[in-house]
Amino acid sequence: MKFLILGAGALGGYYGGMLIKGGADVTFLLRPKTAAKLDKFGLKLRLKNGDFQPPIKIITPDMQKNQYDIIFLTCKAYDVKGAINSIAPSVGPKTAVLPILNGINHIDMLAERFGSHSILGGVTQFLVNQADDGTILPTLHGSGGQKTLFGEILSSTSQRCASILDEMKKTMPDTAISDNILKKLWAKISGAGASFAVASLLHARAGKVAAAPAGHNVVAGIFDECAAICLAEGYPPPDGMRNVLLNDLWGKINSDYGPSLLADIENGQPTEGEHVIGDLVRRAKKFKLKTPLLEASLCRIQIYERGLQER
Repeated sequence: MKFLILGAGALGGYYGGMLIKGGADVTFLLRPKTAAKLDKFGLKLRLKNGDFQPPIKIITPDMQKNQYDIIFLTCKAYDVKGAINSIAPSVGPKTAVLPILNGINHIDMLAERFGSHSILGGVTQFLVNQADDGTILPTLHGSGGQKTLFGEILSSTSQRCASILDEMKKTMPDTAISDNILKKLWAKISGAGASFAVASLLHARAGKVAAAPAGHNVVAGIFDECAAICLAEGYPPPDGMRNVLLNDLWGKINSDYGPSLLADIENGQPTEGEHVIGDLVRRAKKFKLKTPLLEASLCRIQIYERGLQER
């Protein structure tokens, strides 16, 4: 089984590195500048039992000659259109494309280009960061562990999913197949989408939000708007998700929690706000749902993004 990983950022570097550690045949598809940097400094993962720096295979877009069994997409949501064009030469009739991204609309985008039969869905329940020197830093998050769920979007199971699981389990034991991955994707959106909206609206980490007298009600209101959209789409949030968001993530005064979107804002980088919050707002309009807090969040992120463009 041959794997192609688009990009070697935090998540792509993690999955590619861990698959290599388990003995899988892995190639990274990179832009020339990134390829040159990775070729010079290598790929390094900081794991519990020490650093792991494997030999790696790299190709650039002009070098694509082969088709692959599995292609991992781990780019930012705003790069999906470019990513689709980048991987197209490597997609064959039996290729499975496995996106592990924030949001949900990338599933439709990929299915439109390659056909629904080629698309898997993936969800992570942990964080991966990248140090200034490029070192990949996986961290525990949520309920603990480094859990990845993936599965077919058109069926409950398949032999190719079983084969992927066999490879991933060698070094990523928390990996599992979901027999309803769309339900898992929507469950994540109910929480992560709400967290993105809180971060984009308030530009503050959880401790400061929890300490603000109005913070609890703002978080609750945003979650309830997200939950209504998920329900309208046929995927009500899991039991307990509201409590997790209000109390575990955004309800602790001493917490430094913040979603990846907030880190992007803090670092003056583009965000996935338009592709996650914007998508939620557009879906709300489809169902004629009123979402004033989500629209305020979207407006705030649009102002931020416009400021980046002007600079």
